[in-house]
Amino acid sequence: MDLILTVFLLTILSLLYLWVKRRFSYWKDLGFLQAEASFPFDDPLSANILTLEGQEWRDRRVKLSPIFTSAKMKMMFEIIDSIGDKFVNSLEKDMKLSNICEMRQWCQRFTSDNIASTAFGLQSNCLEDSNSQFMKMGRRLFDLSTFEVIKFFASTAWPDLSRKLGILFTPKEAGDFFHHTFLQTFENRTKNPIERHDFVQLLLNLKDTFTPTELAAEAFLVYAGGFESSSTLMQFTLYELALNQDMQDRLRKELIEGIEENDGKLTYDLIFSFKYLNMVIQESLRKYPPIPNTFRKATKDYQFPDTNLIIPKGTNIILNTYSLHRDPEYFPEPEKFDPERFSAENVRNIRPYTMLPFATGPRNCLGERFALMQSKIGITKLITNFVFMPCDKTTIPMKYVPSAPFLAPVNGIQLKVEKFKKD
Repeated sequence: MDLILTVFLLTILSLLYLWVKRRFSYWKDLGFLQAEASFPFDDPLSANILTLEGQEWRDRRVKLSPIFTSAKMKMMFEIIDSIGDKFVNSLEKDMKLSNICEMRQWCQRFTSDNIASTAFGLQSNCLEDSNSQFMKMGRRLFDLSTFEVIKFFASTAWPDLSRKLGILFTPKEAGDFFHHTFLQTFENRTKNPIERHDFVQLLLNLKDTFTPTELAAEAFLVYAGGFESSSTLMQFTLYELALNQDMQDRLRKELIEGIEENDGKLTYDLIFSFKYLNMVIQESLRKYPPIPNTFRKATKDYQFPDTNLIIPKGTNIILNTYSLHRDPEYFPEPEKFDPERFSAENVRNIRPYTMLPFATGPRNCLGERFALMQSKIGITKLITNFVFMPCDKTTIPMKYVPSAPFLAPVNGIQLKVEKFKKD
């Protein structure tokens, strides 16, 4: 078995264009470990749309894409909006003990409740109980030991060997929990049909196409992706708004006025119409991309035009999104948090393929709309009800956990929080 690992680090913009647009067929796979019918192993949730390859991935994507349309997200809006109100109440209650709040965990509790409700049809009560089972398993997915991080990269580099050695892509206890939880929901909804606008129902509509375990793998991916990516977006947005009170005040004014003009109601269309909110969210995604690296694998030899340089089939390709977003050639003063980069006048100056928080091309993130929806709801609820400020425990400048697969702050996001008092 060949244990020589070849990795191509993508740094040149013109090559990135070839990757995602003109030569997609050469790097359409991600190279992650997954269970296979020809070599099954004890990690069934690993075979999802993120890890599947070739025609199997394409067929699965075609079937799942309709689940993530704007129309489907609108159907789930009320569920997330209601949980957003619980977020406000739970945080306000906790502030009676201390107004120094660790917002990373709070954002995780919010997104965990959202996805437990929409993807598993359950009330996980993470906002009320920070040690709920869903929270424990969510943290177990991403709070990896150094050895587990090594195993993750080893499984990506040598998937065939990893299967034979029994290396799992998902921590076993977390995988078992999400697998069994979805199957229970699947069985209950099948025996006792109810009308609920959520991912569970949309997945159940595909039960004649996919097995229950295949559907469980996709529900698990919704949880794994939405739990950490959206909470990461939210926590760093709050961090920057705390450091930039003028931006926080401007955003709060836009949100409050917009809701008041809409008869006091927050709706799907309204939340995506807030211009400054979108500018703030986009700048947060630029400066703090939740997933700092994007992976691909060459599916066949690729020779660069007019050169002798060849990327051999099977080569792992890594795009460091974090570095791309902070390249001064594309984003002047990249360390500065500046939402004006994404104003209507300035956004047209951003070069294509330099802003990639959700990847791009045929293998972009299907859950982008859901991630933005729940993040914008969460930020709206918080900013219209609270004022966020730095405190003695706030890490300035920001430091990151080097081994984390998602962008994770050392010691979390510690902020001083006060109730916003309307005039």
